[in-house]
Amino acid sequence: MDMSIPFYLSYAALWILVILHSLILLGVVRIVYQLQQTSVAAGSRGLSSGKEAPQFSAVALSGEPISSTDFVGRLTALLFVSPSCPSCTAILEDDMGYLNHKAQGNMIVICRAGREDCARLAEQHRLSMPVVADEDDQISGLYRISTVPTAVLINSNNRIQSYGQPQREELEEMLEKAAEVGAQGVG
Repeated sequence: MDMSIPFYLSYAALWILVILHSLILLGVVRIVYQLQQTSVAAGSRGLSSGKEAPQFSAVALSGEPISSTDFVGRLTALLFVSPSCPSCTAILEDDMGYLNHKAQGNMIVICRAGREDCARLAEQHRLSMPVVADEDDQISGLYRISTVPTAVLINSNNRIQSYGQPQREELEEMLEKAAEVGAQGVG
């Protein structure tokens, strides 16, 4: 019986160490997850709010020239998508004309793929707003876009108002808030 008391004490101490080790490990996992989410969010935001929007010029799939300077003085929404992105397809599923209306007709879809794939995407979803094939990721690079879908709202003062990786409802909400701010004349 004298041997059983130290055995039980060491057994209990071992379980206490296992539990403490598990709690510490869970804490470390949580911290790593939070750091990962912070870095993903920071990478997806690209340029910070309030920074001047980078200038670009491109040719839309329709052949019309598009320049970011054409939108200075107006709320502009850039929606970065890819044909291979299921979340992008979900956003584009519904009537995009409605979202373009919310963006006061100033929405540009930046498709991160080849021209043919972007044309198929635009046709499949009947996109009425300008669609630009960003084949070499030049525009995406200017805006530091790392994942899609990403929406970038540019206010009437040509400043980044917000970045987001929205679902459709969140994109509508972003556009509504941006339009309200624009109507109030706040830049």
